[in-house]
Amino acid sequence: MATATASPVRTLREHVLALEGAIALCLDKPRPKAVHKVRTEARRIEAQLELLGLLKRLPSYRSEMGRSLRLLKKIRRTAGRVRDLDVQRKLLKTHTAEDEKQIEQHTDAKLNELAELGELRQIRKQRRKRAARKLLKLLHKRQAKLASAFDALLTALEPAQELQLSAAELLRLVDQHFRGTHALIIRHPSSEHLHSIRKAARIARYQAELATNSAAATRSAQRYEALQVAGGQWHDTLALAAEAATELGDNHSTAVCFSQLRDQHLADYRALLERVRT
Repeated sequence: MATATASPVRTLREHVLALEGAIALCLDKPRPKAVHKVRTEARRIEAQLELLGLLKRLPSYRSEMGRSLRLLKKIRRTAGRVRDLDVQRKLLKTHTAEDEKQIEQHTDAKLNELAELGELRQIRKQRRKRAARKLLKLLHKRQAKLASAFDALLTALEPAQELQLSAAELLRLVDQHFRGTHALIIRHPSSEHLHSIRKAARIARYQAELATNSAAATRSAQRYEALQVAGGQWHDTLALAAEAATELGDNHSTAVCFSQLRDQHLADYRALLERVRT
């Protein structure tokens, strides 16, 4: 059986091409899947560049990387605002559907709450349209510059095109970097640190996925993905619970429901994090 390996520079090139395709698709129409693809591919590229930063004896590429990351970060964050609204709209739609299943039991007060839920969804629909317009404007403005920056970056890294890491070496670097992050060391992390751990888990997952023919790498990626997903569920409901409380009031049943969901996701996330520490 061939030794499982990972090719960081080749993988970086693949994700650059995937991002360019996702941007073209998004420019055609910024549907939720297209926006999500832009955001995901941007993060995968950032993860690959972070991995390259852990390696030695690479050709000089730092200035090219810096320009690429600056352009990429703005696009990723702008796409993130659209994606966050898509997630909130989906959560609100699910919550509304659950209430509507029991429509025959609804009091006037409950029907009023359903109307308010509809307003929340409509507000986010309008916000989403504005955020999508900003994203399209940015993509039109930065598309050519980003392509040029990536061309320069990949040209600088061309001498390392055939660089390969064994799956064992890859996982050693990924796990060591993840466990060495400041956020993971803190015993009782704040919300800010919990958010940092979630982001670190996502990066580690993307990096571990480089070794596609390694069972050990697959298991490692799955563990990091579980942590990423748990943290993501908490963070999504954290934002929505805060906004629902502001827009509807702390005691509104919808605000209370999302607060309870946030607390449950937080408990699940902390429990999973404790297992990762041991």
